[in-house]
Amino acid sequence: MNKKDIEILLIDDNKITREILRVILRDEGYHVVGEATDGGTGLDMALKLRPDMILLDVVMPKVSGLDILPKLKDMLPDSLVLLVTASKDQETVSAAVRTGIHGFILKPFNAQKIIDTVHSVAAKLNNNSTER
Repeated sequence: MNKKDIEILLIDDNKITREILRVILRDEGYHVVGEATDGGTGLDMALKLRPDMILLDVVMPKVSGLDILPKLKDMLPDSLVLLVTASKDQETVSAAVRTGIHGFILKPFNAQKIIDTVHSVAAKLNNNSTER
């Protein structure tokens, strides 16, 4: 699967974080198909857009990333989810791992960390598409 064919949804309440992620991902050739500012809106967008990859913030108003994570995994089992978080506490990490996330992007982040993590997870999409 070519990078430009990989559709990514950003779910993060911080406008600057979304903008940084969008610019870095687009500069790398990925296709950012949507952005949401909270978990509820993000879940709705994910179900509508069915992206290949979702970058999901943990702490957001209204509905958190950890609240929608099990629903995303259940309703969109082929979408790969990366958590974007500043939280390094063991409880958050354990909950996310139990739900089946595919990676973490820890805040504060830099462009290379985002690129490396997304490339690594995108390789799983490439492996899945060749197995079909």
